[in-house]
Amino acid sequence: MLHEDFSDLPDLEKWRWKLKPVDTGFGTVRSLEKVRLGQLSSLRYRARLQTCLAASHVVSDVRLHELKEVSSTFVTHADLECVDSRYLLCGLSDGGVAIYDTSLIKEGRIYSEVAAVKGGQRQSHQYQVDCVQWYPADAGLFITSSRDKKVKIWDPNHMKTVDQYRIECHILHHCMSPVATKHSLLSVSGDSGEVILCDLRSGSSVHRLQGHVGPVQITQWSPRNQHILVSGGKDQTVRMWDVRAGRACLMALDMENSLCKTTKFKKRSKNVPQAHKSCITSLCFTHDGMWLLSFGYDGHLKLWNSTTGDNMEVKYEEAYTELKKTIHMAISYCTYPDLVFIPCREEILVFDLLSGRLLNVLQGHFLSVLGVVYNPVSMDLYSFGIDHNFITWTPKKLLKSCLSNEENKETVKIARVKKNTRQRVKHEVTQDAWSSDED
Repeated sequence: MLHEDFSDLPDLEKWRWKLKPVDTGFGTVRSLEKVRLGQLSSLRYRARLQTCLAASHVVSDVRLHELKEVSSTFVTHADLECVDSRYLLCGLSDGGVAIYDTSLIKEGRIYSEVAAVKGGQRQSHQYQVDCVQWYPADAGLFITSSRDKKVKIWDPNHMKTVDQYRIECHILHHCMSPVATKHSLLSVSGDSGEVILCDLRSGSSVHRLQGHVGPVQITQWSPRNQHILVSGGKDQTVRMWDVRAGRACLMALDMENSLCKTTKFKKRSKNVPQAHKSCITSLCFTHDGMWLLSFGYDGHLKLWNSTTGDNMEVKYEEAYTELKKTIHMAISYCTYPDLVFIPCREEILVFDLLSGRLLNVLQGHFLSVLGVVYNPVSMDLYSFGIDHNFITWTPKKLLKSCLSNEENKETVKIARVKKNTRQRVKHEVTQDAWSSDED
């Protein structure tokens, strides 16, 4: 096994971008030489370097609209398609939707708008769009939902709805599995206390998962198992379901790590282990599905083992939010370690996933942030809030000047070592090692 030395990479614990500038050289020349010699894994080095860059976001000048435009609408939810990580789908406060190409920037430093349906048009929602999601397999379909009790399925090529579901409750969130191959289920959560499973193939609701007391705030599908669904509610519980089973939930996550996690409680029972001390506002799996993050209105972020349901008891700094509605957090991937981006009032906190260290605080919004979306290709971060602002955060770049300075430092260091070596050898050669005749 390779001995991987990251001593010449920056210590993430010392990365306080607001307090002092950080050298962006990253020890690149020295570490790349280790990679060439096989002393350092290239994949681990690349992941570590990407993590350092991802923790260095600063405000970019790229926007959705020109500054002179004053609009009463704002982005309420967003999703980036996962095939090319290029097209950004935005739900709007007036019930409309818009698609932007993040790889094309027009004159004036604004994203190119691909298509849009404005609020008030026939296809739009009656109220603000609360959740949007691309079809995970490709960008040929996307889904929106709103409190008008409708879930709409769209064709992005024509920006028309091809189907819709009417749910008899106020819809708060919906989600599709990113890895499903044997089903096409859409989970819909609302204020009815049930998780409704809709089949996109048959066009009907096929099952209802009952157990929560009060509104179900959010649902998320596991990236490891296409049949595992997690839900979080206003009853302070996070429940795990197997959608193939018609019985009660498999497990309720317990912040106290009690011995009895496998639940046999009755439906809507009040004696259920609680994950937080307040309503659940966000859930997110890591890209490999090994870990589950939950965030509550109590300001606590918790990391769970998605297999055993254990609370890993990672101590994150409290991240309070003034919103009891669902917020959208993001987790980076292809990085080492992974980073967590969580809205906290008008700021965005960046944490080390496994250690819980606070690495960065992104400030740019004036009112509460509704959510963030991470782009794994460009490593940009998109944030949107109720202050009507949409901000692109871009990582600091590795400049050639940094590499040149580092090469100069390495050259001076090598020259100094050679000089000391020559002096030592000269001293050893000229030293009289013969003894005198008298001895």
